[in-house]
Amino acid sequence: MPAWNKIKKDVICKTIRTWRSLESLTMPSIVDSPYLIEEIALNCKNFSELKVMGPFDVLFASTIAKFPNLKILSLRCSMIVKDALMLILDGLPNLDVLNISHCLLIGGQLLPPLMLEKIIKKPNKIILEKAARLHEFLTCTEHSCIMCQCT
Repeated sequence: MPAWNKIKKDVICKTIRTWRSLESLTMPSIVDSPYLIEEIALNCKNFSELKVMGPFDVLFASTIAKFPNLKILSLRCSMIVKDALMLILDGLPNLDVLNISHCLLIGGQLLPPLMLEKIIKKPNKIILEKAARLHEFLTCTEHSCIMCQCT
């Protein structure tokens, strides 16, 4: 999907209604995502893969949790709020693959100022336990990863 400031809400909703066979989508994170997710949920019954690029907060996660059949979710190279990640792990029973490699995991909100003490270096024990049910849980394990440093 192109950047959301380039498409009007009614145009994208009308377009999604014609994409009945949509199975996968790569999209930027958006502030007002519920209308888009609801259109996809109503009109695209085979939808099972989503790649999000950009900040991933609790509102966006709660919207995505409306896809109980979502099997693959990639948040690669995104800033993720820890509570949003927990919501995804708890709220998507059919999720098989979750990619959070090269992500910046935040212990608070994404609102400025983003303080360095809120950055979580690696998924904690609770996150790892919840992710254990997944077929694949992709994270970056390198301490000096260039991609992680860019994020």
